[in-house]
Amino acid sequence: MADAFADSFNRKIDYLRISVTDRCNLKCIYCMPEGGVRHFETSSMLTTGEIIRFVAAASRHGVSKVRITGGEPLLRTDILELVKSIKRLGARDLSITTNGLMLAEMAGPLKKVGLDRVNISLDTLKADRYKLLTRGGEFDRVWEAIQAAEGSGLSPVKINVVPIRGMNDDEAIEFASLTMEKDWHIRFIELMPVGQRGKWSGETRVTKAELIEKISKLGKLSLLEFKGKGPSRNYRLEGAKGVIGFISPISECFCQWCNRLRLTPNGRIRPCLFSDAGIDIITPMRRGVSDEDLDELFRRAVRLKPAGHRLKDNDFSSLSSMSKIGG
Repeated sequence: MADAFADSFNRKIDYLRISVTDRCNLKCIYCMPEGGVRHFETSSMLTTGEIIRFVAAASRHGVSKVRITGGEPLLRTDILELVKSIKRLGARDLSITTNGLMLAEMAGPLKKVGLDRVNISLDTLKADRYKLLTRGGEFDRVWEAIQAAEGSGLSPVKINVVPIRGMNDDEAIEFASLTMEKDWHIRFIELMPVGQRGKWSGETRVTKAELIEKISKLGKLSLLEFKGKGPSRNYRLEGAKGVIGFISPISECFCQWCNRLRLTPNGRIRPCLFSDAGIDIITPMRRGVSDEDLDELFRRAVRLKPAGHRLKDNDFSSLSSMSKIGG
């Protein structure tokens, strides 16, 4: 595989996150307004072939890590075909982020066609609270999915938790305790101000320092070596099998190590999650763009990557709906 193409700040871009749909079967309170969002028309979304063609272009430029996101990616009826085709293009690390509601039945088939890992979003271990936070979700289905993923070899299983003050921040110790007996990665993701500007303010955001203080009551928490790419800062409790990670895009900016591009369901390459800048690829592809010109669009998107986001400046204009961008 070719060497990764570097951006203007000499960051090698070897990671592509593909949002394959903006539809979701949940309406998590911090992700989507209660009334939902207006979805992309089917005709305006990338087809299987178009996604695969762009992944092929990205792989020609050294992209070797691919994550499929949404919305809820398992709602795509072609998800198995997508996974199989992307893996055949040489992705060394192919994963999916899912809410888990459909995963129990699909974990085995996904592993069989080439999926390596899953990240499962789960913000509480309490069934009644889960129904409240997701506006109707069934906790038992997600818990079953975690067991199925582990049993199918989609490991290490990563569980994404968004702590919200006054809603689920009292469960930090319970989540951390899961790593004692299981080789799971529990990742606490800092709350971001998506959609309803002002509602998810600094007061509802729980800091890494607060979480570490709580979790340390379980025992010694040691920082693991940082390899200089991913956003998670990882720790392990003494004697634990699993890992506890913290992703803090606002309080601990990790832009200087960012190695990723994002592809939205409607065919725009976003060089940064927190920027409206992007490159349209769906229109050129449907007009018959050559592989050489598609490669140049990829390179142009990489060159557009900013040095960093502006969240500390309270610039949240690009975060109208995470489901339309892909987290």
